[in-house]
Amino acid sequence: MNIFVSCGEVSGDIYAGSLIREILSIAPSTEIWGMLGTESINSGGKAVWSYEELKLMGILEIIPAIPRILRLKRNITREIMRVKPDAVVLTDCPDFHLMLAKSLRSSGYKGKIISLIPPTVWAWRSGRVKNLKRDFDFSLPLFLFEHEFLTVNGVKSFWKSHPLVHELEGVKISDEFRNRFVNKKVIALMPGSRRYDIKFHLDILLGTAKRLKAEGYLPVFSVAQGLSKDLADELRTRVNESGFELWEGSGRELMMGSLAAAGVSGTVAVEAMLLRRYMVVIYNMKRLNYAILKRLVHVSNISIPNMLTDKQVYPELLCDDATPERIVQELGRYLNDERVKNETDTALEKARSSMGNCNAAKFWAECVMRQ
Repeated sequence: MNIFVSCGEVSGDIYAGSLIREILSIAPSTEIWGMLGTESINSGGKAVWSYEELKLMGILEIIPAIPRILRLKRNITREIMRVKPDAVVLTDCPDFHLMLAKSLRSSGYKGKIISLIPPTVWAWRSGRVKNLKRDFDFSLPLFLFEHEFLTVNGVKSFWKSHPLVHELEGVKISDEFRNRFVNKKVIALMPGSRRYDIKFHLDILLGTAKRLKAEGYLPVFSVAQGLSKDLADELRTRVNESGFELWEGSGRELMMGSLAAAGVSGTVAVEAMLLRRYMVVIYNMKRLNYAILKRLVHVSNISIPNMLTDKQVYPELLCDDATPERIVQELGRYLNDERVKNETDTALEKARSSMGNCNAAKFWAECVMRQ
């Protein structure tokens, strides 16, 4: 069997990598290739294109890259039509992957096209439902509420669990971590995995670290394992020059070994929830981007744990509210108030119960191979 897989950022690469590992465990001779990242390559996929091609974020940042992205779409379409894989799995990055799926169907591709991590049509741009119905054979969403929304709107969808439930069962604190941070009140600072994240959030988190240190905590910055070398080097230099600690291992382990966390909105908030760690979520997008998105998005929260609980158990500090003062204040409310802590932990436990309890990646692989 021949399968094309595409992803465009670190979180998508992790999910695609999990899928690839499970497919190869079912059918080791399967040839898997496409636009991949480090995790997907290490899992057995062959990268014809690097997922760095799509590491873009923010409406204004995408516009100058449009000609290059269109060339990339044409090149990928041409190669898929030449190879004619049995299935095409498009992971996250909806703006590019919806366009690619349409291009493939217009070019006459008759194989299966699967949306792994489909677009958030439940939150905004619900018109993309028609693209999912027209060009994709089925979708594999992350959350039950997504699956229910897609099904109600006529999109074929399959769901049993979120993949992180199974993945995070094995997270442990290493001897290296224990020895290095023994008896320390560690707060995990998660600056993200994309250039946009680092650019617009690192200064805020450095200011946060300074305040936390003054209050007797040990702020530790995570170096996301999917960061490009130049970006990782930049992060190391800035943090080292400021006199703070870095953790080069798993960000999940860092959160597991911390009292709480603060970081950029994204998958990390779901990881924190599953690891039973409180998190202050920040997002410091450009004001124009925020003004545009605020008019388009139809949800009251940006963090998935808050969507699952229907209230802000994780504080969301956006744009001008994302300041070191506010971050430390919100961390203090949880760490220093037993009532707040107990109420928050109870709400997060309820949210975790809605995430399923099976090996989602194995389920995905079975769907891709057999549906």
